[in-house]
Amino acid sequence: MELWTDIESEYRERTPTSKDDYEEIYRHVPAGVASTYRAWDPYPFIVERAAGVTLHDVDGNSYLDFDMNNGAGMVGHAHPKVTEAITEQLHDGTLFTHPHNLLAKAAKELKKRWEPVDLVRFTNSGTESTMHAIRTARAYSGRDKLLKIEGSYHGVHDYVLISKSTPEGKLGHPERPAKVIESEGVPKKTAETVEVAPWNDLDAVEAILKDHVNEIGALIVEPIVMNVGMTQPYGDFLQGLRDLCDEHNIVYIFDEVKTGVKIAPGGAAEYYGIEPDLVTMAKSIGGNFPVGAFGGREEVMREIENGAAHFGTYNGSPLVLCAMVTVLQEILTDDAYEHVNDLGESLAEGYQDIMEDTGITGHVENVNSQGTVSFSEETITDYRDYVANVDVGFHENYWFAMLNQGVLPHPHDASQQWTISVQHSQADIDEHLEAFKAVAPRLANEQET
Repeated sequence: MELWTDIESEYRERTPTSKDDYEEIYRHVPAGVASTYRAWDPYPFIVERAAGVTLHDVDGNSYLDFDMNNGAGMVGHAHPKVTEAITEQLHDGTLFTHPHNLLAKAAKELKKRWEPVDLVRFTNSGTESTMHAIRTARAYSGRDKLLKIEGSYHGVHDYVLISKSTPEGKLGHPERPAKVIESEGVPKKTAETVEVAPWNDLDAVEAILKDHVNEIGALIVEPIVMNVGMTQPYGDFLQGLRDLCDEHNIVYIFDEVKTGVKIAPGGAAEYYGIEPDLVTMAKSIGGNFPVGAFGGREEVMREIENGAAHFGTYNGSPLVLCAMVTVLQEILTDDAYEHVNDLGESLAEGYQDIMEDTGITGHVENVNSQGTVSFSEETITDYRDYVANVDVGFHENYWFAMLNQGVLPHPHDASQQWTISVQHSQADIDEHLEAFKAVAPRLANEQET
């Protein structure tokens, strides 16, 4: 489904300099972006600067930002405390390839939040965190196979680029999802080391484990599947996975790159009361700096000393860890969580009220600072529900219509969710809802037709 003509025309009228600049970037950078996901039609707007909760583009437009760097910016943009801390650190050095005391300080802060975490190693991204956690888990278990969930995203290393966004016609049986390689350049042999299970179906997971007994060494899950909006676990699903991992001697990995510190101080492990063996972290733990981490039970993490490779020149950069310590000690406080959680509830309720008032069909999912709207008749419970029920083209028009109102509602694509930052206010929530109220009648009318 293409953009509605008036919405695309308005976007183009607002962003002529972005168009020219994007074409220049495209001449030098594949797809014109630093991460392929960031390219969209007709072209992305070009950011000039960001501050607080606002992005400013090269055409002089301002956008109230609920994208927050794909959820990495729970502190908002250019938070004064982070800026002050890293400015001081700049004078003492930005990279030491030798141990320094910020390693212990940052690790202690993560351990305070994640009770199951005994030891921590640092990386530079979520992709690195999940890659190293999976390797460490395989080393500990002595088994090669990984079990992952259909529709979940865990970064872009080869082993997790399996069945992330499978087309509807290639899904396979609901209880035995097909293994579909998501990227050119990933060897077919890689898929032989990965099994795929459905979300929210404990019986199916158990059957897969029985079929591959003593083969699977690690199970990785997003505790909320956030590559499919906000698809939460139902009933005892997460605890059931914990019990199955114990039964089969499998390392249970929570990928908390998106949920970590955002839905609760200790992420989904705290929110749902589950104890994984390993936890992967990135995004909002670092206050918009490129950071990741993974940690967990001591006996698993000690495999790094016994042959499981984890190296990296930039791992544990003092500049980045200075930002992390500042974020975790001084910014993401109890008061901050109360603030963002209240705002998240206000935004979700406002969306639901406007949809009911205008007759828009859809559902709002919200967990504290994270939420999304799905314009579907059915509640989304797994990846297949998303594929079958979410009109991606309709959502695209909603997203651009909001952009034309000066509100970036969430990262581009219907699969994404908003992030409420500590710098957002109730006035920002009200502005977001006023923008939605302005576009809602058009959306309702288009649904009817």
